[in-house]
Amino acid sequence: MRPGEKAGCTWDMLKELVREKYYPSYYRAEMERQFLALQQGTRTVDEYEREFTRLAAFVPDLVRTEAQRAQRFIDGLFPAVRHNIVGPGTQTYARAVSIAQEVDTSIKREAVRDRAQPSTPVQPFAAPPALPAPQPAKEKKRKGKGAQTDRRTRQRQQPIPPCPTCGRLHRGECRVGEDICYYCPEPGHFASRCPKKLQ
Repeated sequence: MRPGEKAGCTWDMLKELVREKYYPSYYRAEMERQFLALQQGTRTVDEYEREFTRLAAFVPDLVRTEAQRAQRFIDGLFPAVRHNIVGPGTQTYARAVSIAQEVDTSIKREAVRDRAQPSTPVQPFAAPPALPAPQPAKEKKRKGKGAQTDRRTRQRQQPIPPCPTCGRLHRGECRVGEDICYYCPEPGHFASRCPKKLQ
């Protein structure tokens, strides 16, 4: 210190002077905006934590305490991760990060396992197969029971492709969306109240 100078510069004042010189107020305002909008999104927890730490350095007032820092971190996590770590024991930032990493790893393992298992499409209800076109009476008599049994066996052996309209497995014309009975293919009522079924 030179003679005649006042000894009034504190460490906090020096930090503020350096911050103002290298990080002007407009830059800090932009970093604050980014910090407040920060979400994990498609990042891993580790990537999100690095970005959180980088931006938090510009906004020390928003993360003064360990609990504030932990809560801000948790708030930006992906919902599936966040819902699994909220609760007692996450008051420290380090603990919140650790739990988030464990949950993130667990979710990824489950996703890999689910992809490895073949999935069968869930069908809430399946429309009965469409009725085959009626054959003339003469043809039925000529063919006899043996021919009909053979035709049914062949139909069962061939795989039924999914319907392009409803996605279910059935043969013939798709009747989904039509106001018809799936039991007797007549319009005006549904299978649950079909007069032919109730007889």
